[in-house]
Amino acid sequence: MDAALIGLTGTTIGALTGFGGAWLAQRGQIRLFREQRSYDAEVRWADDKRALYRDLLVAMYKWHDALVSIWKGEDNAELVESRTNAITLVVEVSLIAADPVRTAVEEAHRTFFHTQPRIFERSDTREGQPSEPVEDVLEGVRTKLLAMETEMRRELVTLR
Repeated sequence: MDAALIGLTGTTIGALTGFGGAWLAQRGQIRLFREQRSYDAEVRWADDKRALYRDLLVAMYKWHDALVSIWKGEDNAELVESRTNAITLVVEVSLIAADPVRTAVEEAHRTFFHTQPRIFERSDTREGQPSEPVEDVLEGVRTKLLAMETEMRRELVTLR
C-alpha cells in the first residue's frame, strides 16, 4: 500500500508540475504576443504620424508662401487650396497628436488666422511697395511654424 501511495503522490506531483509548466509557457507566449502587437501598433502609428506631420508642414508652408505672394502683390491662386488643405490636416493631427504637438499646431493655426487679415488689408490698400517688410508681418507665423515643427520632431523621436 505504501508503494501505491507513493506512486499516486508522484503522479500527482508530476501532473501539477506539468500543468504549472504549461501554464507558465502559455503565459509567456501571450505576453510576447501582446508586446509584439503593441510594438506593431506603435510602429504603424509612428509611420502614420510621420506622413501626416510631413503633409501638415508642407501645407502650412504653402499657406505661408501664398500669404507672402499676396503681400508682395503677386496673384496667388493657391491660397484657398493650401489653406483648406492645411485646415484639414490640422483637424487630423489634432485627433492623434500628443498634447504638446496639438497645442503647437493650434497656436500656429491661430496665428495664421490672426495674420491673414493684416495681409489682406495691406494688399487692398497698398499703393506701390509695402512700407513694412513681409518678414515683420509674418514673424509670428514663422515662429509658430518652427515651434510646431520642433514639437513634431520631439514626438516622433520618442516614438522610436
